[in-house]
Amino acid sequence: MKNTTEQFFAIVTPGFEQLCATELHQITSAPLNISHGGISFSGKLRELYLANLWLRCASRILVRLDSVKSRDFPTLFQKAVHLPWGKFIKPQRQVTVRVSCHTSRLNHSNRVAETIEKAIYKALNATPSDDTDLEPQLVFARFEDDICTISVDSSGELLHKRGYRQSSTVAPMRETLAAGCLLRSDWRGELPLWDPFCGSGTLPIEAALLAANIPPGLQRSFTCQQWPGYRDGLWQTLVSEARKVRREVQVTITGSDNSEQAIQAATNNAQHAGVADMVHFHLADAMQAQAPAATGMIICNPPYGERLTTTGSPKQLLVRLQAQLRANYPHWSGWALLPQDTAASSDNFSFSNGGLAVTLYPLHRKL
Repeated sequence: MKNTTEQFFAIVTPGFEQLCATELHQITSAPLNISHGGISFSGKLRELYLANLWLRCASRILVRLDSVKSRDFPTLFQKAVHLPWGKFIKPQRQVTVRVSCHTSRLNHSNRVAETIEKAIYKALNATPSDDTDLEPQLVFARFEDDICTISVDSSGELLHKRGYRQSSTVAPMRETLAAGCLLRSDWRGELPLWDPFCGSGTLPIEAALLAANIPPGLQRSFTCQQWPGYRDGLWQTLVSEARKVRREVQVTITGSDNSEQAIQAATNNAQHAGVADMVHFHLADAMQAQAPAATGMIICNPPYGERLTTTGSPKQLLVRLQAQLRANYPHWSGWALLPQDTAASSDNFSFSNGGLAVTLYPLHRKL
């Protein structure tokens, strides 16, 4: 892949667009086009590598190849075969095409995928490989109003898979969602932070990475590193630059939970994330625990839905947490992620977590 300017698209969970745009402004000065569920921007290999390395709340980074109009499969094949596949896919690599079709004459997603896959192998003068050493290269095709937008994935595994979660608990929070909640709370490491329902430690670990200015992608690989034009020298330079801007964490970051299994999982994950010296986990009941400092910010993802067994309804839990904060932690601010229908407000931060509409509610404001 030559170091030319390309069009990129950062996929995000709907609701996280502005947060991701703020992150992207630190990476590129190019204009951003924000749409539902994603952000378009342009750049070269440097910007592509930086986006994968640094974005905390994006799910994938795609390279847009083209948008082609087609109302029949032969036309789709002929247009797809002329796209620059050789820049992104080695001939021996397997390909997986994911398709969505909306209001288009070509609405058979499986046949669209087969047509584009055949076009790719035709362009590469290759045949599908049985080599399973590498994950297949993902290609995305979105048909809408007879226009097919074709993109190549640069990330590989979803970006929430940082590489540090070796142990898990029931219904763990995705790392990208945890990071987004922290960014939305405006916490940047200037106050102590405490998660009294820490589970496997995602929120405190993401807080440590944020406070220390450690890129979330530092411990994993990306599918763009398997492209024909991958520039390892550039990648290593960006990683080296990232290590130089690491900060010392000056505040306490604490997680507590009433499950010994959860505390063990959180401790193991913090070690794998390289932040074990920045985060402290301990066994405690959230409704009886003492605050780890005189002031700070609470942020938590309490048990709800099927996990909500002893704490009552989500709204009752929110009321209890707010009362707990006012009575026992008057100098703390706080946020809790709970199902959206508890006390929705237009200025709340809402999104989907595991298919459930949730909202990040302030604990320091009355309902």
